[in-house]
Amino acid sequence: MAENREEQPKIVQDRISKIEKVLRQKLSDSYDSVRKAFLALDSDHDGFITIEDFLRNFGDEKDVNYPDLKKLIYSKDELNQGKISY
Repeated sequence: MAENREEQPKIVQDRISKIEKVLRQKLSDSYDSVRKAFLALDSDHDGFITIEDFLRNFGDEKDVNYPDLKKLIYSKDELNQGKISY
């Protein structure tokens, strides 16, 4: 681990980019608008998509896991609340 410490941020960023690509593809295949996709993912209808919402819908994907989803959500969440609004 110590020998690749400098490579870790790149490795993590690559994993997050891969998850983002998988999610984008799945959503674009299943929904004809961003709004419909958002409403479908927002299972509790609180106006936000959380890590749990993504896992509920895409948890069976081999590339989708909690730690990487958390990093992805926080990278898109301007308020650092762990959720994304429409």
